[in-house]
Amino acid sequence: MSAYVDELAFAPKRHFNRPEEVLEDEKLNYGEKRRILESWKHDAQRLAESTAENMTGGEKTDLREVSRVLVQLKAMTVPLEAIQENQTTHVVSGMVIGGLLGAAVGLVASAATAASLVIVAQTTVAGLIIGGAVNALRKPRS
Repeated sequence: MSAYVDELAFAPKRHFNRPEEVLEDEKLNYGEKRRILESWKHDAQRLAESTAENMTGGEKTDLREVSRVLVQLKAMTVPLEAIQENQTTHVVSGMVIGGLLGAAVGLVASAATAASLVIVAQTTVAGLIIGGAVNALRKPRS
């Protein structure tokens, strides 16, 4: 990490008026933003503890706001993590398997009930959706 990021993490309130500004800083990557916000949260926790023990001058803590922004930062990275783990390929493979299973179920149901190909199409689509969703929620094997 650079000396600039070290300074931002050491005293985030000197450089940012509110935690959301850390998220908005396009010069910082995810790790740097997280480091700065974690430092800010640690400072806010210490202030909250001191306030609880009547050891401060009545400064307001921004612990809740910093915690909320950290959650936002994590939420912003979920799609990036999915892409980094080849999640797209994983979801598509699940959709293919689900679609094939759905088509098979549709063919069996159609043969058993003498229904039309609409059932086959519907079960295939349902299989695509379910297979994709199941594999999206599952971690890929490494």
